[in-house]
Amino acid sequence: MAVDTLEEKLAAITAKECSGWLDDAKYRIENERWLKHSQFIALRILRTLRAKNISQKELAEKIGVSPQHVNKIVKGRENLTLETISKLETALEIELLMAPSLAIDTETEIGQPYMPNHKTMLATAKKQHSTPT
Repeated sequence: MAVDTLEEKLAAITAKECSGWLDDAKYRIENERWLKHSQFIALRILRTLRAKNISQKELAEKIGVSPQHVNKIVKGRENLTLETISKLETALEIELLMAPSLAIDTETEIGQPYMPNHKTMLATAKKQHSTPT
């Protein structure tokens, strides 16, 4: 009798479905690279919100999304578009992504180390020195 009662109690408290932890773990492994970027961005956003005393609701209004979407972003699990990142950068007045400049991209060949073009460097230096301050 006691065994039946324990089995009944166990059956009553155990989930009827799988918890999905294995699928979650596979997802994190498959998406590890962009999830790390998303977590870094989320941390920058949270620190900026705190420093500037801005609520998540206010940020949502500034970038035109729901507060729930901002909440997903600051949890670091949202696969952000470049458009959303740009809106966040503008709203918070911070830089979240740094991409190589077009000048560097056009002067390098894929797979080759970047070697600056001396003519380009000289022209850039001349522009900087001739600009009135």
